[in-house]
Amino acid sequence: MNVRDLGGLPTADGGVTCRGQIVRSDNPSRLSSRGWEALHAHGVRTVLTLRTVGTEDPEPDLAAVPPDVAVERVFVEDATDAEFRRRCIDTGWWATPLEWPEMLRSWPQRCAAVVSAVARAPRGGVVLSCGIGRDRTGLATFLVLALARVPAAVIADDWALSLEALAQDPLAQGLPVLEVLEREHTTAVAVIEAALALGVERQLLAGGARPAELRTARARLIE
Repeated sequence: MNVRDLGGLPTADGGVTCRGQIVRSDNPSRLSSRGWEALHAHGVRTVLTLRTVGTEDPEPDLAAVPPDVAVERVFVEDATDAEFRRRCIDTGWWATPLEWPEMLRSWPQRCAAVVSAVARAPRGGVVLSCGIGRDRTGLATFLVLALARVPAAVIADDWALSLEALAQDPLAQGLPVLEVLEREHTTAVAVIEAALALGVERQLLAGGARPAELRTARARLIE
């Protein structure tokens, strides 16, 4: 219900991101056999399922996955971490871009794990996915688009597309996303600009990503 190719987005240097390289999505466990066929036909060969330590999400049925498509779990959050719960879960920030600068500042190793997984994926497209394709996927999408030099306003527009796509998704109901931003007297664009100001590449390197991995991840979106 919430899936799109991250190609065709403008970059700060006047270019555009490549299609067929990175797709963001809600949980691929929802896919029918025809859905997996469509994913494969789009060129996807790696599916990253972004997960939270201490919680469970439905996982794809590996019997339904095409044999040349790899599925890898990457734990980007830790619900058992008391500090993470206090700063991101209890505040509701996890459901908004407010979480993104927090992750870069305090848990850069988890951000780095996502980018490293994108970089080491073999040839073919990569899917970034979570439960409803907005929150953990939003974080991962922000990281790869930041490496591609996509402006904050464009990243915010892409994030907002998820709010529209999930309007009829039962799993997304009851989450006051925009209300959290209003309560904090900010906007998605302002928060993303603050996250970019931290220096995404610097934070990822501090989290353990290698320079070559950052170059490879960026090259997936920039020819």
